[in-house]
Amino acid sequence: MGMGMTPTNTKQEQDEENSATASQLSERRKALFQPLEPTKNVNGWRPSAESLLPPPDFDATTYPKGWLIGKKRKLVNVDVVESMRRIAVQEINRKDTEIDGLNEQLDEDARCLEHIQLQLLQEKSKRSEVERENAMLQEQVSVLMNMLEEAGEEGPDQP
Repeated sequence: MGMGMTPTNTKQEQDEENSATASQLSERRKALFQPLEPTKNVNGWRPSAESLLPPPDFDATTYPKGWLIGKKRKLVNVDVVESMRRIAVQEINRKDTEIDGLNEQLDEDARCLEHIQLQLLQEKSKRSEVERENAMLQEQVSVLMNMLEEAGEEGPDQP
């Protein structure tokens, strides 16, 4: 009979522990659904999203060395953050150098384009000058041809 009572006591203790744990869990669940702050403060404004975040689950004084709170209040390693920052800075510097090179190329292209535009204007003016000279020469040729025709017509009549 002594053995029969031991399992019963143990079962009662287990039931009590389970009910205590269940009540703690139900308190936690209730706390999850309770608002942290009123949805509007005294001025009628909504609180910021940052103020609605729950506090971090860890105490600042107990952070392991080399760790800190990052975005979304997660614990991040300082070395990892510094390494990522260094990589980002290197990438930004590389992009800046690339942009500077492209700007220099753009300036050189602009100078080249300006030079080509000047050459084009010169060629156009030369062409128009040559066309004017051609037109003048063409006119002189036609005048001379007319004079020859007139002289040719008059020539056979004279002895």
